[in-house]
Amino acid sequence: MAAPRRGGTWSEESQKLVAALDRLLATLGDRYRPDLREVETRLRRGIGRSPDVLIRRLAVPAVAPDYALLVCIDGLVDTRMVDQDIAAPLLVTHQPPAAWGEAVFTPSHIRRMAHWSAILQALAAGNTLVMAPDLPFVWVVDTGRYRQRSVQRPLTEHSVRGPEDSFNEVLLSQMNQIRQRLHEPRLRFSPVRIGRLQHTQVAVAYLEGLTNPALVRTVLTRLRAVDIAGHADATQIAGLIRDHPRSIFPTIRATERVDIAVRRLLEGKVVILVDGDPFVLIAPAPLADFYRTAMDYASTWADTAVVRIIRLGGWAIGVYLPALYVALTEVNPSLVSTSLFVLTAGNNVGLSLPPLGQVVFMVFILEVLREAALRLPQPLSTTIGTVGAIVVGTAVVKAAYVSPQVIVIMTLTALSFFSAPLYELTGTWRLIGFGMLGAAAFLGILGMVLFTMAFIGVISGMTSFGVPYFEPWAPFRGRDWLDVLWRVPWSSLRTRPTASRPRRVVLSRGRAPAARPHLRRERRP
Repeated sequence: MAAPRRGGTWSEESQKLVAALDRLLATLGDRYRPDLREVETRLRRGIGRSPDVLIRRLAVPAVAPDYALLVCIDGLVDTRMVDQDIAAPLLVTHQPPAAWGEAVFTPSHIRRMAHWSAILQALAAGNTLVMAPDLPFVWVVDTGRYRQRSVQRPLTEHSVRGPEDSFNEVLLSQMNQIRQRLHEPRLRFSPVRIGRLQHTQVAVAYLEGLTNPALVRTVLTRLRAVDIAGHADATQIAGLIRDHPRSIFPTIRATERVDIAVRRLLEGKVVILVDGDPFVLIAPAPLADFYRTAMDYASTWADTAVVRIIRLGGWAIGVYLPALYVALTEVNPSLVSTSLFVLTAGNNVGLSLPPLGQVVFMVFILEVLREAALRLPQPLSTTIGTVGAIVVGTAVVKAAYVSPQVIVIMTLTALSFFSAPLYELTGTWRLIGFGMLGAAAFLGILGMVLFTMAFIGVISGMTSFGVPYFEPWAPFRGRDWLDVLWRVPWSSLRTRPTASRPRRVVLSRGRAPAARPHLRRERRP
């Protein structure tokens, strides 16, 4: 070992040597040793003396006069499988312990582990441990009993037509649901384990040969870099791996619908499945993706085009209408016709609040009613929301706090915000609306224009896993306009969206030629 330098500091080579020695000692201390008495002590010290931890000694003929240990956690394992497929065969077997995985145990998922950290983690996950004297590793048998909900209808993304199945919280069930709908041998699931104290199992789904390999590598690299103590849900993982973690705009889409996840896989995107969370993550997710719903692909192209235009109009009303009212009544009244100005000014005479104060007051009231409706039990939330809005609206007008015009404007604004297909965007556009209102109060119409240019510039410079967030508008991609503001008929939708850079762009060859019926004249008898 090199001598210390002056000042009592070790050289760089010595520090590396000490770090390697520490790692070696930690590895040796974590190594499993086949001393069953020491094993029992290590188990009780590692997993605790809990009444649900079952440590059973088995008199196995193959290791007589010694015994074997069978360890599991009651409640997490299928006790019938443990008794019939593990314990019963062990009590009569003469096979050596090294061959038990191939000749004795009947479950399909069997592994070998030789480090205590992995062994205890497997035990806590619902596996059964089998240990034998002089066996340098532990047999880990998957006997977990998965408690899961049945497949139900989506609760947040409703659809009048189309499939109605949603994901549940079990990772294996999520993978099975995708395979059941997508019969494709190139479908791949790459497992990733996240967390330090309590690991979270994550699976990255993609189509090999279609999804860009650079996208898959980026997603896997970011997931493996997540360092969090405890169990992580989909929302936490999305906030840790997305491109702009401080932005108010979501750059990863979360969905509970199986059909949406499968459709995005067929577009060349990546789907991230999280154990314990019924919402899966889709990456990349440009802004246009948040306005494509399952109903858009279950309806006719004309109906979808009209609905998307209505969503655009609802967005404009929700973001601009309150700000426009404040700008035209307080900052730029000269832009309003004389009759409308006289009507607006007459309604504000005798009120205790100016137009800006009225709008801010009603925004606060609407936010309180919305939160109350969300927190109350379901039978009361609808009643409180409807009755509260009517009572409060009538009361504030009679109390001379706000004018009837503001009530109408704020009602349209509150309804328009909910025209956004996903709840994630509702909060984003509310914040943008607050900023627009402040800009209108200071600079009027000019402030609204400047604020619009500012947030368009911000989202034009954002990315989602390297994909421009504001595409196909910036940069302009004419091919992707076929499924943005409207949806063309299926016969004209022949290419995949180019946002995720799929390796194969062609989706279909267009409409199949219709067979012309061969008519023949019937002979008269």
